[in-house]
Amino acid sequence: MNRIFPSLHARAFCHATEELDKVKMAVLNAVGEGGFSVTKGEGHHGNSIEILEAAVYREGDIIRFFERFDKEDIEALRGTLNARVDEGCNLFVKVDKQSAFKGIIKLGTGDDVISVRVKIRAFPAKAELAKGIMDEFLGHTLCKKD
Repeated sequence: MNRIFPSLHARAFCHATEELDKVKMAVLNAVGEGGFSVTKGEGHHGNSIEILEAAVYREGDIIRFFERFDKEDIEALRGTLNARVDEGCNLFVKVDKQSAFKGIIKLGTGDDVISVRVKIRAFPAKAELAKGIMDEFLGHTLCKKD
């Protein structure tokens, strides 16, 4: 399989009620080691928020990110590619932050998530082509789980 993932970027918010080290561990558990930064911010109501961001550029690490999802989540990703892939050939995934802290990688909903953006290499760079590439990759990943 040709190289298809140039980068993965992840972001999570650490609210005043959360421990920074635990949120950092959740992000590291989800996407592995990579460039990591923490930025201080302020919430809508003036509350303190820290924004944790990680970047991964090794394709093997990005592939392992997807391989850690269970079959049901991979099937859910495949079934929602139209909503997840934008015109810039980026795939957007939300990972459950609490599960990631425990080392379990699964799709998340709501606000208590790690937001992940994966760049898909497609030529020409078109969303439909990127969706097809991603569908094929996820199908291959599913086959390895059988």
